[in-house]
Amino acid sequence: FDLERLKPKQSWASKLEELLYYYEEDSQLRDILITGGDALMSTDTSLKKMLKQVLEMVGRKIAANKNRTEKYAEINRVRLGTRLPVYLPQRVTPQLLDVLSEFRDAGKKLGIKQFVIQTHFESAMEITPEAKEAIKQLLSAGWYVTNQMVFTSAAAQRGHTAKLRKVLNDIGVVTYYTFSV
Repeated sequence: FDLERLKPKQSWASKLEELLYYYEEDSQLRDILITGGDALMSTDTSLKKMLKQVLEMVGRKIAANKNRTEKYAEINRVRLGTRLPVYLPQRVTPQLLDVLSEFRDAGKKLGIKQFVIQTHFESAMEITPEAKEAIKQLLSAGWYVTNQMVFTSAAAQRGHTAKLRKVLNDIGVVTYYTFSV
């Protein structure tokens, strides 16, 4: 087994710069989804740095539009994909909420309209008291919380899908997306 083959060919900082350049130079993109497996697995420091770079890119795109005859689409929504509110709701700390709130406040000043935590509850049984509290705190930080789930016929036949949607709606989560295989 050759571990050397698994090492990335490019540093994360370099990759992030490349990705943000792509967004900055694209004339149609309006929505950024930060996931990479799970956006909230990053440390608060890393997440804050990444979100700061997103804001800088948005600012550059706005500034460049002032000199363009045909305006490029500007970023309207930033989504963070995560399953942590489900399986590690303790990740939602006051420090994380500060990072998210600061980003939202700065982003609003740049014209970003929506800030979304996109999570992945699959069963109503995953909605523990700790998960409910994490969702409540994310909502209080000014972020929408949406859910995407994988649709399975077994869960649907037993009413699990309908139950999950109801319980999520009851705690303020928008049941945004159902993936059907």
